[in-house]
Amino acid sequence: MPDHTVMMPPPAQHVPLYRLPPISKEEAESCRHKSEKFWYRLLVILNILLIVGVTAIVIIRFAEYKQLFDEQFVAALSFSTDQSYYERLAEELPYELRLFLSGIASLIVLIPSLYYFYATERVDAVKITQRNFPEVYAMIESYARRLGMEKVPEAYIKQRNGVLNAFAAFLFGRQYIVFNTEIFEVAYREHHDMEALGFIAAHELSHIYYRHATLSYNFWILFSQMLPLFGQAASRTREYSCDRLAQHLTQYDGIEAMLMLMVDRHLYKMVDKVDYLQQTRETRGFFFFIENLLSTHPIMPKRVRALAMKHGSGELF
Repeated sequence: MPDHTVMMPPPAQHVPLYRLPPISKEEAESCRHKSEKFWYRLLVILNILLIVGVTAIVIIRFAEYKQLFDEQFVAALSFSTDQSYYERLAEELPYELRLFLSGIASLIVLIPSLYYFYATERVDAVKITQRNFPEVYAMIESYARRLGMEKVPEAYIKQRNGVLNAFAAFLFGRQYIVFNTEIFEVAYREHHDMEALGFIAAHELSHIYYRHATLSYNFWILFSQMLPLFGQAASRTREYSCDRLAQHLTQYDGIEAMLMLMVDRHLYKMVDKVDYLQQTRETRGFFFFIENLLSTHPIMPKRVRALAMKHGSGELF
């Protein structure tokens, strides 16, 4: 029988950032979850099937829709001021037609919505630069250079009422990172923990490196990623990939960064990692399986166990 004991990784070697070698394409691909490409290709196929299938049904039933609209248009002239009439009309449209029209609307508003989201993030955020938080900027710049990025992605800090999070997002031909203040401040206040912050930054940069945060990547799975279970499974593979690449970038196991997300920035340094890793072995059962199955991120016991391994792919299910 295989030994499932989770061993603590050796302490991270503190190597100056500028001395770390570039990450080769082969090394970066070795960090990618073994199932990530399979799930992405599956979503692309499902996305095409959804579009072709719904479009085909709409074309086949076009004559029926035309008759329906002709009848409803005449009726609408008599009830032009009745708001509830239009609501009922929308509800009575065939499901596939509503799906088709919603898809068209999504494609029309896709680009404007990305730029609007970018604007809403920037209006009350502070950009990390060589003058604002220069130590963090230097760290992000170093990781970007090691990944072979020609341009350092923009990074912002934004207050979100206590929520611990960070994310990578995209525009047309551009990617950026947003740190919630509550995560970012650990590097400057209570613990001066640049390792945990660096791991989180490297994880988000990994999304950019793997092209998860690009318009082209997301366009081909625009609709299929909304399918229950399929979208979540594909997302979990991406998170595992970025965790592993972040480990290679930072030379840091990343476990304390995960503990910070679980018990908050004030307490995570007090958690015994060996004891928690033992706890993860006991977090098993049907309802844990369901919770992981429905989540876009691996549940923390699985995610931390994968980090402790320091190589290979984490448990998807």
